[in-house]
Amino acid sequence: MSSIVRFMKLDRFEPNRIVTSNLVSPKVLAAVRFVELLYVSAAMISVWATASSAGEYFRYFTNLTYFGLFSYLLASTIWSFGYLRQPVSERAQWVKLGNPWWGRAHWLLYSTVATYSIVVPIVFWTLLTAGMSSWSSLTWYQNLSVHALDGLFGAIVELTLNRHFLQPIHSVFVAVVMVFYMFLTFVVHKTQGLWVYPFLDWSQGPIAAAYYIGIAVGLFIIYFISLLIHKYRNKAFASRSIVVNGDLDSEYREYGDKMETV
Repeated sequence: MSSIVRFMKLDRFEPNRIVTSNLVSPKVLAAVRFVELLYVSAAMISVWATASSAGEYFRYFTNLTYFGLFSYLLASTIWSFGYLRQPVSERAQWVKLGNPWWGRAHWLLYSTVATYSIVVPIVFWTLLTAGMSSWSSLTWYQNLSVHALDGLFGAIVELTLNRHFLQPIHSVFVAVVMVFYMFLTFVVHKTQGLWVYPFLDWSQGPIAAAYYIGIAVGLFIIYFISLLIHKYRNKAFASRSIVVNGDLDSEYREYGDKMETV
């Protein structure tokens, strides 16, 4: 297991980055995420309630990634509230405690959120909006929520406020999740005789292969652009982060060093 941790660079995860921002206080960050969580929860329930079955709901990549965004915001909000309950002098110690796999899983989850929150809106608004002139108000609300505001919450707001950084190797995890979903679409086609999304239909000929390849290439391009933005954002706001959070990073590392020598 330790070899997997090292290969995936998960040993470089810093839990304090979950609950802190370069620009705003931990309390403001928690409040923003809580409001987003409420909206995402309402939209997710709306989509779930209007689906004909659980199988129909979960066969759409949009719904799976939206559930991922919900999970990320829920975990981040709970973590933030727990962090804020601690005395300031004990916060660096608190974020270091607990099972490290929770934080590592959260980091991988964020890598998918940061990527899919961009990929999903692009694919939807370029390939899947046929018939939008006849959408009802409810359909507009649901589509804007899961195909536009997911990008606002998962990409723009989080990218602006959080302190996460991405690892190149995590792009493999993001791609593997997508591959597993592609397998699911083949299962759905085999068992139900339909393609979840029209552009996945291989009867279209070479254009279908182009769609598969294009989405795969686009996935990696978006991931690595996001990685670079995260990297240079953290560098640009390093001094601002100290103003907002104090020297939490140093305290966190010092506490970790002490624990490793005990």
